[in-house]
Amino acid sequence: MNLREWGRKLRVGLGVAGVFGGILAATVAAADTPAQAKSPETFRVGYIMEPPHGLHYIAKEKGFFKDENLEVELFQFTNVPEGLTAVKTGKLDIGTFGSAGPLSFIAKGANFTIFGGIMIDGQAIIAKPENAEKFKTLENFKGKKIGLVRLSTGDVVFRGALAKLNVDWRKGEITIVELSGIGAVVQAVQKGEVDAGIVFTPHFSIAEKKGGLKVVHYIADFYPNYSCCRLTANSDDFTKRPDAYKRYLIGLIRAYKFYQENQDETVKLIAGWLKLDEDIVRADTYTNHVFQINPDPYKKATLDFWRLMREAGYAATDYPVEKHIDTKVYREALDEVLKRYPGDASYLKLDAFYKENN
Repeated sequence: MNLREWGRKLRVGLGVAGVFGGILAATVAAADTPAQAKSPETFRVGYIMEPPHGLHYIAKEKGFFKDENLEVELFQFTNVPEGLTAVKTGKLDIGTFGSAGPLSFIAKGANFTIFGGIMIDGQAIIAKPENAEKFKTLENFKGKKIGLVRLSTGDVVFRGALAKLNVDWRKGEITIVELSGIGAVVQAVQKGEVDAGIVFTPHFSIAEKKGGLKVVHYIADFYPNYSCCRLTANSDDFTKRPDAYKRYLIGLIRAYKFYQENQDETVKLIAGWLKLDEDIVRADTYTNHVFQINPDPYKKATLDFWRLMREAGYAATDYPVEKHIDTKVYREALDEVLKRYPGDASYLKLDAFYKENN
């Protein structure tokens, strides 16, 4: 399937409010002056249906990408391997497909660069309500059957947490059932084929609201602040046009401020884009804080995630993935935003986060 066909089938909610252009033109400050170029540069961006990925959409809908003279097209994918293959073959410029997927591709020789992020945390374990009491602690999972998607973020972090407690799934102390997708995990829990399942936002909230299931743990209960979806690009393209990638990150950084300060509109934008109930988006994004939206490269946590992958047996050797993580361009983007808006609390928060985590 070519990218044009993907776009017809998978692009979601990319309309821009007709009055926005006039409002923007009348109110934009000098600091928001668009980057100057002969014509807009294009980015084709792939994502999975998760509320945190709305950072892309906010930047597009609110004109932050346009301010940077960028034309951004968004394409929804149903699974990580398909999305990363599209990045690898040049059908996408940027992919936001977990941490495990990009690192696995890199370790197998893919010439990828991780240059930013979208989210931290965001996975949960679901079970039937009558079984919830059986999963009070991680030790209670012994002897149980757990459904998950292999190499999903939740899979890697869960196995890492088990290893820390010396619970060995390889010896059958826990039975891990690898399923084809998140929908299959939810169905397996509902049918009693597994005792519990690991899924990502918003699927656990949908399973609670519409599927009669219950969240028994967030994966962050076992491993707080783990790396999730990373911004991934082909290294050759990233090297050829670093200024364009910097401007893309400026758009996301400004979208981060919007998400921090405009809860109601953020919920409406993301819910409309992904065709989700607003109460689910609000609960996951703000009320329960089941994830953090953050465009930072989060290098230290990404490298620790690579350690978890090795401990889980997903990498035979300690491949030097660090050389595929670039923090310089994000730093330049953040410096540019701080120059435009000195003293802004949201941007200073990102600055402190960067200094601590990279």
